[in-house]
Amino acid sequence: MMRTILCVAFLVCLGHSSTIPLPPSTGPCNVRLHASELVDASRTDPYDPKRGKRAIMVTSFTPTACGSVSSASYFPNATATFEDEFFQAMGLALAPGTFKSFHIETQLSQQPSSASRGGYPVVLFSPAAGMSRLVYTVLLQDIASYGFAVVSVDHPHDANIVEFPDGRTVIGTNISTNAQYLAALNVRVKDMSFLLDQIQNDSAVKEIFPLSKASPNLLSLHRASIFGHSLGGATAAQTMFVDDRFAGGINLDGQLWGSVVDKGLAKPFVLFGNSNHTQATDPSWSKFWSKSRGWKLELKLAQSKHYTFSDFPVLVDALSISEEARQVVQTERTGTIGAVRAKNVITSYVTAALKYFAYGTSCDLLSGPSASFPDVSIVASKS
Repeated sequence: MMRTILCVAFLVCLGHSSTIPLPPSTGPCNVRLHASELVDASRTDPYDPKRGKRAIMVTSFTPTACGSVSSASYFPNATATFEDEFFQAMGLALAPGTFKSFHIETQLSQQPSSASRGGYPVVLFSPAAGMSRLVYTVLLQDIASYGFAVVSVDHPHDANIVEFPDGRTVIGTNISTNAQYLAALNVRVKDMSFLLDQIQNDSAVKEIFPLSKASPNLLSLHRASIFGHSLGGATAAQTMFVDDRFAGGINLDGQLWGSVVDKGLAKPFVLFGNSNHTQATDPSWSKFWSKSRGWKLELKLAQSKHYTFSDFPVLVDALSISEEARQVVQTERTGTIGAVRAKNVITSYVTAALKYFAYGTSCDLLSGPSASFPDVSIVASKS
């Protein structure tokens, strides 16, 4: 969880900078980002003491091929200020405006790529418990640059902070017990199915993907996939169990929860764990694996930790920190694989799996060891 991600005793010595550029995408497409608020009028938010309707924040990542690329803020203002204060409370001496200084490259074009004529496959993403969707922006932008229409989700009261367009913020609650994880999972699953409903709604999709206004065939809705990190990975599996509209899913290093553990899945699914996370160390994985009937693959990433599967490594890399502090972060949270290397490896395997889900085309990465990616081991597989 984000609340414990940096409970380590060290100081970050960061000089003030107006902007801190983060790694660009590696795929053939540029990517346009767009944030939206979606309100589920049919559902009361179980966490809201005022019993208001459930509202979520999402960011869409749309591939584009032409137009100018500009620098954009990684965090909106209130979230940036919150994260500054949050990290300072964890014992880090951050200069004011640190998180506001993070910037990414984003596409400003109003026109989709000509490659989208067949429709970009839709991919939904759910983050770890206590984590903002925004702390996966670099990774998801990279995945979208390979021709996927990605949408990330904030689950309010679960994420450490959710900032809405009108400026209001929702601060997260602590999730620590099994009952709380299961309750959060059930809310998340409904969030993900609701999001797919909205993407399939002719009116709502234009707000989520503005480029669809000029290109009605922008998206390939019948080839939707879902993935997530940590509790988000469990969310992907459980959502697929209750909603049959998804072609496949990926769990990035998350313990599995819910009925899917006992029942398994009949559709393609990937388990991608850190260097110490396999079926041998996680009973939920082994039980899920034994019950699943579809194509399945288990991968392990060497020299990695739980938060390797997020933007946290590249954010830490962008900071001016001491070597001692960097070693502490690597040991506890991000591993020693290296930030850019981790991003590129994860992107390569996730996009290979997404192409398999969407088009049925496999590749060497999914079938055996790769000389280009010795960091990844295929622990188990079944066609």
